[in-house]
Amino acid sequence: MAAYRTTFLLAVVFAGLGVYVYTIEVPTMEHDTIQQTQAQRLLPFDYRDVTRLAYTTRTERILMNRDERNRWQIVEPVEARGDAREIESVLRALEIGKISRFIQEEGPEKKVTAEQYGLKSPYVTIDLTTQEYMESLALGNTGPLSSTLYARRGSDQKILLTTLMVEDFRAKSLKTFRLKDILFFDRTRVERIQLQTPSQNITLQRGAGFHGPVPGWDFTSPVNAPADKTAVGILLMTLKDLTATGFIDSPAEKEALLKKLGIPSLTATVHTKKRGHHVAFFEPVAPGEDAYAITSAMDPIYRIPAHVLQKLPSETFHLQDKRLFGMQMGEIALLTVKTDDSRYTLIQQHGEWYLEGKEAEPIDQQQVKLFVSRLVDLPAELSVSETKDRPDQYGLRPPAIEITGIDQKGRPRGRLALGTREKGLVYATGAGIPGLYQTRSLILNQIPSPETLLDH
Repeated sequence: MAAYRTTFLLAVVFAGLGVYVYTIEVPTMEHDTIQQTQAQRLLPFDYRDVTRLAYTTRTERILMNRDERNRWQIVEPVEARGDAREIESVLRALEIGKISRFIQEEGPEKKVTAEQYGLKSPYVTIDLTTQEYMESLALGNTGPLSSTLYARRGSDQKILLTTLMVEDFRAKSLKTFRLKDILFFDRTRVERIQLQTPSQNITLQRGAGFHGPVPGWDFTSPVNAPADKTAVGILLMTLKDLTATGFIDSPAEKEALLKKLGIPSLTATVHTKKRGHHVAFFEPVAPGEDAYAITSAMDPIYRIPAHVLQKLPSETFHLQDKRLFGMQMGEIALLTVKTDDSRYTLIQQHGEWYLEGKEAEPIDQQQVKLFVSRLVDLPAELSVSETKDRPDQYGLRPPAIEITGIDQKGRPRGRLALGTREKGLVYATGAGIPGLYQTRSLILNQIPSPETLLDH
C-alpha cells in the first residue's frame, strides 16, 4: 500500500513539473528566442516596404523613390529610371545581413573607436524610408572575416559587427543604379518594323492570326517578298536587349556631341498595337570609341558598344528569306535536273518519288528526300548584284546546272541555276529571291545522277 502511495506522489510531482515547464518555461524561452532573433536583425522591416533610398558615398549622393507600381525612379543627381535589380540587390543584402555583436563605445575613446572601425568617415551611408520607419546605416571597415563588416545604425548610434559583405556595396555609383535598358517592348507583340539607312527604306509586316501576330514576316518595301523570320527575330532580340554603357544628359554636352555624329547609320522603329519604339544609331566619333543611340530629344544620348552596330541589318538582303529555289518539298510535283552529263525528272506522288520513264523501278527514297531537302533550303550566302545582268560573266548562260520545279497545278515555280565555282562558293540565281548571289559550292557534289538513284 505504501508503494502505491509513493508512486502516486511521484506522478503528482512530475505532472506539476510538466505544467510548469509548458506554461512558464517554454513560453519564456520562446519569447527570449524571438527577442534574440529580432535583436540580431539589422532592419526591423521588409526590404520590399522601402519607398525611399538614399545612397551616399564620399563622391556622390543618389536619391531614389519607389512608386505605387514598384518602379524605381532616380531623382538626384539626375532624373532617370532606376534599375530595380541593382537597387533591390542592395536592399536584400541589408535584410539578410545580421548583427554578430555590438561594439562598446563608451568614455573618452568614443571618437577613436569610430575612426578605428572606419565609421568616422564611412565609405557609404544608406538611408531607408518606409511608411512606418526611417533608418540609416553607415558602413565602415571589413571585420575580422572577409564576410563581415562594421556598421553604425542611425537609430541607436551603436557600432555593430555585421555579416554584411563588402562586395554587395563596393563600387556602387549612379551608373550602377540607373536603368540601362534603352527600348521597352514585347517582341511577341511587334506588328511592323521600319528601318532606314542612308541608302534604303525597309518595311516589314508581321502576318496576323486569329489570336494575334504570327511568326511569319514579309517585306512590304522596297520589295514584296517573304522575310527570314530567324533574321527578323535576331534583329528584335538585338533591339530589345540594347543596353547603355554610359549616358550623356546635359543639354550642352548633347548639343556638342550631335554636331560630331552626323547622320544615323540606321534608324529603327518597332511598332506594337499601342505605340512605336524609335531608336537611331550613330557610328563612333573616333576609332575604338563607343557608338551612340538616341531615342528622343527628351532622353539622354546613350553610349553603346560599337560591335552592336555590326549585328544590325544594313540592306534588304540581310533580312530576306534567302532560300534560292522558291518552293517547299511538299509543293513539288515534277523536279527536273539538268547537268553537263545528264538530264532527268523526278515525280512526287503522295510523298513517294519516282524516276520519269522508269516509274516501275524502285529508287532510293532516302537519297532523293535528302537531296530535295538540301535543294529547297539552299540559302544565298553573298549578294553579288540585285539584277541578273551579264549572266555569262558568272557561268550562268547557259548555267552549268539548272534545276526546275513544277507544282501540283502544273505551274513552274521553282528554279535554281548554278554557274562558275569560286573559292568554295558558286554563282547562282533562283526563283525564290531576285538577283545574283553566291551560295556554297557543296551543293554541286550533292546532286545525284539517275544511276545512283535506282535502288538496285
